[in-house]
Amino acid sequence: MLKAYKYSYSRIQDVQSFVNHVMLDIILNAPKFADHEFSSALLLPKYRNFVDGVNHAYLLNPLRVIYSVCKSLGRKERKLLKTAVHNNNKIRELCNGNLDPIKYKQIESIDEALSQAIKTFCDALYNQCLDLAPFYNTYEQTDIYYKKIVKKSKTCKCCGTGPVLTKFHSHRGALDHYLPKSIYPFTSLNFKNLIPICEYCNGKYKLGKDTLCLTENKGRANETNTRVKAFYPFSSAKPDIEVAIKFVNFVSVTDLEPINIKIELQCPGYDEQVQTWDRIFGIKENYQAECCSDEMRMHYEEQYIYETSQGKTHEDYIDILKRNKYGDVNFLKMPYLQAIQQA
Repeated sequence: MLKAYKYSYSRIQDVQSFVNHVMLDIILNAPKFADHEFSSALLLPKYRNFVDGVNHAYLLNPLRVIYSVCKSLGRKERKLLKTAVHNNNKIRELCNGNLDPIKYKQIESIDEALSQAIKTFCDALYNQCLDLAPFYNTYEQTDIYYKKIVKKSKTCKCCGTGPVLTKFHSHRGALDHYLPKSIYPFTSLNFKNLIPICEYCNGKYKLGKDTLCLTENKGRANETNTRVKAFYPFSSAKPDIEVAIKFVNFVSVTDLEPINIKIELQCPGYDEQVQTWDRIFGIKENYQAECCSDEMRMHYEEQYIYETSQGKTHEDYIDILKRNKYGDVNFLKMPYLQAIQQA
């Protein structure tokens, strides 16, 4: 991440307690209950309407499948599911490489119907249930959380270039599941796994990419899967990522194309996280395109050239941009102007 988000409390974050109760207290203890079929009566009274008050296809039906399968599972298999609930919700530790996550494909190896039912349950919680009265009357709406996180900032903290809707818009932008909910069970409602990023980062580049695993030669006999670290979106640490730009076969800013631009992303001590960031969000390609834009060229031709013609040195101008490094993509303008100087 170019900049970390500040985690702000909202009541909707407490919805994870419902998932924990259902899975840890009831489902994974299914062999101990006399009930042959799951029903909301097994839940604490405060949670029953979440199941009964929404379409049964969302929660009740998949929970019945999960409960039924878990009735006959051995201790080892149930321990794997318990680990999935616990580990997959420790987002910081997962990003830092201190824990190993559990994937749906591991649950599939136990029982395919179980894996599919868990996926249906988790997806429905986020895609349907949060917008239904039993949930938002208890936990508030997702919009409230979004606006607390975004506040007034209109620029994506992931890439630093794309726009996001702020708390002043009547609509909100998308929340991205940083660890994909399609790969990692029980992460769909963890709000430390939900971040507001721009359409380019979310809808064009990231899509369903696995944040924590680098797959090479996918689908081939020599396929490899490597566990990798990633930036934690709500980290209190503030890694300072520097962008270095070098022009290759440079002719003029008017004729710049991505092939003429070499981007290096530097952040001492965070090399692996930077590589993951670039792989997931296409950061280098994004920055190459930005450098080729009319807006970047016009800044150079109309602003920079004018200011330096009025007595400012190149260093003076760069110092001015440094004062507001992340405003108006100045973090990219600085190495862009340096590259022109060195071309």
